[in-house]
Amino acid sequence: MIKHQGKSEFVILGAGLAGLSAAYHLKRGYSVYEKESGPGGMARTIHKDGYRFDYDGHLLHFRNEYTFSLISKLLEGNLAPHKRNSWIYSKDSYTRYPFQANFYGLPKDVIKDCLVGLIKTRFNLSDERKKDYAEKNNGNFEDWIKMTFGTGIAEHFMLSYNRKFWTVEPRELTCDWLDGFVPVPALEDVVTGAISSNTKLYGYNSRFWYPVKGGISEVVEGFSQSINNIHVNKRAVTIDQHRRDIVFEDGTIKKFKGLIATIPLPELDKILVNVPPKIKEAFSALRYTSIYVVNLGIRRDDVTDRHWVYYPEESIVFYRVGFPTNFSMDVAPPGRTSAYAEISYSDNKKLDRKKAVFDTIRDLKALGIIADEGDIETCQPIDIKYGYALYDSNRQAAVSTIKDYLKRFGIHTMGRYGGWKYMSMEDVVLEGKKTAEEIG
Repeated sequence: MIKHQGKSEFVILGAGLAGLSAAYHLKRGYSVYEKESGPGGMARTIHKDGYRFDYDGHLLHFRNEYTFSLISKLLEGNLAPHKRNSWIYSKDSYTRYPFQANFYGLPKDVIKDCLVGLIKTRFNLSDERKKDYAEKNNGNFEDWIKMTFGTGIAEHFMLSYNRKFWTVEPRELTCDWLDGFVPVPALEDVVTGAISSNTKLYGYNSRFWYPVKGGISEVVEGFSQSINNIHVNKRAVTIDQHRRDIVFEDGTIKKFKGLIATIPLPELDKILVNVPPKIKEAFSALRYTSIYVVNLGIRRDDVTDRHWVYYPEESIVFYRVGFPTNFSMDVAPPGRTSAYAEISYSDNKKLDRKKAVFDTIRDLKALGIIADEGDIETCQPIDIKYGYALYDSNRQAAVSTIKDYLKRFGIHTMGRYGGWKYMSMEDVVLEGKKTAEEIG
């Protein structure tokens, strides 16, 4: 039996961080609908065998005073700062992150290649030639890497890591996503990092914050306690944008005067009705990578003091391993270590899930992170279908076409997946605030 629910109001689809931030800032006249049994989206934390496993490596980075104040208030003191301790493992050596500022410890021929390549590109390309070079090559990411860092850094780290992370050739990507995510150190700092262990911090994530207790879902809990009208187990199966109706799996129908959709754009495409061919074509142009996260509980507390390590070489199955017990001891039982290993996959790079867990444990053993399989106390894989939006040459036009079409019906898409963007948690919170202000 079909049941109509209440009066027309603002509806938020998805109670992840983006939807929760929009609801928090909208204040009134809204309802939030979430398909899962609880809010949080990708910022959820799973409890298993005394461990708290986040859906992936979620950390808080603050560049905006408003966001810092807001999250601090919501968590009521349950928030601690950390000075980043991240590394890269390549050429059988550990070097500090970022690679482009820390060659110390690498083989001498690699250090020479990286330094000479960087010096050549810094002194041989004027600003005007850099601009021409970028324009002639349509601003693709591979050319930006070579233009900015030189061929040595490109070949020894940047291209291999980004190929492994994005699952496509870097030349297929634009530079629209960069926006400070890739540090560009001064030449003097690079030289210092080539001849000594450089402890200078670079990049937006040089400091980060994490809950003292409870895992990253404490941020979700903080928002949720300040928000009314969150409805869980409510999967939208049809959106009639013309009638402004949402039909849910349980048979209920909700009318909306405005809709904020934070669900992934490819999923939104599946439930809209009578979408014109041009808009369908834009939806079909969207590409993404997926992430298979192997969460592990390890029977030791002396594994490492590092926060996370990057692995650019294809011989190692994962691209990054993080150690949440170095963010918060509360995420594991006493005397234990929590770890997560991230593996990218996509239509371009298939994944055997059963083999992925085996390969992860094999590589952790080969790297000396665990002694043998007996060190593993528990394992919790998490398969994240929509990991990162791919910034190829079609993305910008496709997203603009979709957004312009949906706005005609009072539908606003936002967040990492609704906006199809590369975003930090802070970016998501601020976009929720901006969207609420625009429509409220």
